[in-house]
Amino acid sequence: MFAKYIPKPGRREYITFLLLFIEIIVFGLLAPHFLSERNIVRVIQNSAEIAIVSIGMTIVMLLGGIDLSVGSIMGVIAIVAGNMIQRGINTFFVLIVSVLIGILLGLINGLLVAKFNIPDMIVTLATMNIWRAVIFMLLGGRWLTGLSSDYAMITKAKIFGIPVLLLVIFLFYAIFYYILMYRPFGRHIYAVGNNIQAANLNGINIQKIKIASYCLTGGIVAISAMLYIARMGSVEMTIGNDMAISCIAAVTIGGIGMKGSGKRGSVVGTLAGVMFIAFLRNGIVILGIPSLLENCFIGSLIILSVIFDKISIEKRRLKQ
Repeated sequence: MFAKYIPKPGRREYITFLLLFIEIIVFGLLAPHFLSERNIVRVIQNSAEIAIVSIGMTIVMLLGGIDLSVGSIMGVIAIVAGNMIQRGINTFFVLIVSVLIGILLGLINGLLVAKFNIPDMIVTLATMNIWRAVIFMLLGGRWLTGLSSDYAMITKAKIFGIPVLLLVIFLFYAIFYYILMYRPFGRHIYAVGNNIQAANLNGINIQKIKIASYCLTGGIVAISAMLYIARMGSVEMTIGNDMAISCIAAVTIGGIGMKGSGKRGSVVGTLAGVMFIAFLRNGIVILGIPSLLENCFIGSLIILSVIFDKISIEKRRLKQ
């Protein structure tokens, strides 16, 4: 029934991968060490959290929403998990508690958006600031350091020369590609994002889908927080500050327009968008371009992606 709402990776995703390929070639020619194994591994390590959280952002944006609070939620969870690790609590238990906290914080967003019909941008902007204040209260201006976790090796280990972290990222994307493309929950997300009235008439529980999506995003953010602790071994006050904008940029560049587009986009495009931004930031640093221009480039890419989508939609509309 909802198969017509499910896109397969198409031109938009291929364009993003083509841009990624061109970007890598250009930076490789300009910076001799850009394509070195050490640098590529570093790019993968530094983009791990954004890659995971972008899956949750993809789900929310496919619904026609947005979540500005992902960075602050990540910070709160990282602090709680870090304190538990410092006390020697079992890592598996810490992971379970972290995911539950993430689901709870996502539930708050979901209930406010779905039950009270408050615009998602207002809700998540408010909760972003609330959780940012909580981070300040929990840390009090200090850092959590010396967080040596049992699973820290996952960020540096390799299997047959392939970084384990890269395999973890691919695994997550494969799982959620399957969920979004082939499971009822995923089909309902696309249906709601494409036409909420039609979805409602077809018996989809809109509120349930929205709440579940925000809860799922919170759980995904929790896993990202655990990866952050494993990679950094510390938690600082600024944790997650740029997470939301980076994820929105990755998802938008990957083919899912702002405020959702229903028929377009998948996690395949999101992964391409994540890698594009990761290599862009790395290339900027290697070439010595002022870091202040980084957000300028990313913001411009978001605008260009949205304009491209608008033009494509208009062309399709004229052909019909």
